[in-house]
Amino acid sequence: MKAVMPVHLNARKRQVLEAIVESHIETAEPVSSRTIARKYHLGVSPATIRNEMADLEEMGLIEQPHTSAGRIPSQPGYRYYVDELMKKRRLTPREERLIRAIFAQKARVWAKLIQRTIKTVKQMTDYLIMLSGPQLEYAALKKVKIIPLLPDNALVVIVAETGWIETRVIELPSEMASEDLQRIEAVFNTHFSGLTFPEISRTILESVYDELLRQRKAVDRILEIIEAVLQEEYGDALYLGGTQNILKQPEYRNLNELYNILNLIEEEDTLRSILLDTASNQITVKIGQELNCEMAKNYSVVTSVYTIGGKAVGAFGLLGPVRMDYARAIAIVEYITQTLSEVLTAEPII
Repeated sequence: MKAVMPVHLNARKRQVLEAIVESHIETAEPVSSRTIARKYHLGVSPATIRNEMADLEEMGLIEQPHTSAGRIPSQPGYRYYVDELMKKRRLTPREERLIRAIFAQKARVWAKLIQRTIKTVKQMTDYLIMLSGPQLEYAALKKVKIIPLLPDNALVVIVAETGWIETRVIELPSEMASEDLQRIEAVFNTHFSGLTFPEISRTILESVYDELLRQRKAVDRILEIIEAVLQEEYGDALYLGGTQNILKQPEYRNLNELYNILNLIEEEDTLRSILLDTASNQITVKIGQELNCEMAKNYSVVTSVYTIGGKAVGAFGLLGPVRMDYARAIAIVEYITQTLSEVLTAEPII
């Protein structure tokens, strides 16, 4: 959502606004004309900068928090900065290697992948980390593998296209041979690969039963396992991290602000709604009132979706004060969702 600005900002006003936003992000303090002149070397006097600041204040892009000479960005000012002034930033090579390293460990369990992701991002930012579980109603079966164990047992490995791998031990009829298991595996992979469970239609099931009439009991048990894996409701889960980190932000030295952020963190449904309200093909930045949530009017979020095979299945985001470092938050969210998408789309290893 882009801000609709009443007038076009000339180059000097853009420089002054950029300086105010970036200085306030760094210090959390009101910014004076003298600070801008000393720190940003715009080639004009503090008096000229004060005139530009007066114009920006009249436009509603900056505001005076109290009687001090300093100004801070308003929410429309932050929006103008994000849309028009902010320079794209990348993570450092070391940070990129750190993120790649956690995903290179081939976590086959969603909970472990969540823990690693949150632990890593906590080292990189002091914002609240939000990650939604994948919407597995979109998950399709990738493959089935059946491994004989004892004479009357087999290990069934179900691989979903989400990258999830589930293993279950089933009992086998006493007359079932290893050749029968190989046949079941081959037929299942031929008929069901690439289908969600609802798409495994009655017609297909009947055709499988016709081919595997002698193995009907084993087939039914394996179908139960496939349904359990593909219909698991991970999508309602919301994972949070970095609560202690966000409380380090200067805003939360104020007891009222501290109380507000702690209340918001407890509102899981509200946070889930904020996180999932993100565009499917780009980074989404929402600032303060743009969240349309009274509890969150003093916060900003940067979110993006992660995908499996190009299909959006979940979201990752950072929530912080309106005075957040948007360029860095965007770089983190973008790199995490890209890497998570690559890992979940890649061929899992059994």
